[in-house]
Order: sequence, then C-alpha cells, then structure tokens
Amino acid sequence: MKTHATCTSKLSISRLLVAAILALASPAITAAGMELKTEAFQEVEVKNPDGKLVKKRQAVATAVPGAEVIYVITYRNTGTEASDKVVVNNPIPAGLAYVPGSAQGAGTRAEVSVDQGKQFGALTALQVKGANGATRAARGEDVTHVRWTVLAPVAAAASGSVSYRAVLK
Repeated sequence: MKTHATCTSKLSISRLLVAAILALASPAITAAGMELKTEAFQEVEVKNPDGKLVKKRQAVATAVPGAEVIYVITYRNTGTEASDKVVVNNPIPAGLAYVPGSAQGAGTRAEVSVDQGKQFGALTALQVKGANGATRAARGEDVTHVRWTVLAPVAAAASGSVSYRAVLK
C-alpha cells in the first residue's frame, strides 16, 4: 500500500510538471495572420508487428527529471496573402535544459539566446558569465530562447513546423 501511495504521489507531481511544461512553452510569432500551436512529445520504443523495436513520438503524459521532451511548434498562415519575415520565438520553460543542436525546421534558420532573448546566435558563438564572474562558453542549460527565421514567405493557408528538444532538470 505504501508503495502505491508513493507512486501516485510521483505520478501527480509528474502530471503537474507536464502541465507546467506545456503552459510555459508559449512561443511568439512576428508576422500578422499567423497562428501557432505547441505540442510536447517524448520518444518511446515500441515493437512493430514484425517484432522490431522502433522509436515513436507520443504526447507527454508524465515526465520525470532527466526525461527528454520534444517541442513541436506548428505555424499556419490564416491570412489571405503570403506572409514574409516570419519569425518564431520560443522561450525555454523554466526547469528544462535545451539540447544543443536540436532546433530544427525545414526552410528556417535556428538561433538561440542566453540572455532572455536580447541577442541571438549559434550556441558555439555565445558566452555567459559564470558564478565566479569569469566569461565562459555558453552551454545548453544556459539557453533561454530558441528563434527560427522562416527563410521564404509563407503562402496563404500554408503551414510548417519547427522543433527542439529539452531535458527536464
């Protein structure tokens, strides 16, 4: 009985963490007439009918420290004309560490920020001040925002998606 109560408590905490993860991942978009949708997934291994193990994405139901979460942000042009200069800017939720190099999106340029979105660039080019005041190379856990610049106009009614991975601290 005691084990069951402990598991229920951990499950409740995990569900609260998932709710917080989804609520805090609020991307912004710069172009008018664009709509965003954010989803959070985890990769799990499942057996195919032939018995082979394959990785599949499933919506995050529970998450524990160390779990990797995949954020997928879908953008859609709800306007009647093409939208150019589309930029998707996504803060990394508190309690998560960005996985370096994981930002993806066909036809986009991805950059990160380590200063709350004031400056963006490649993670390898960014620096932060360490606890001792000395400057050091930025790491995944320093990333506060991921930004994707869509390189071509997004036609009316067209959509695309971008994604990144983060680990629950």
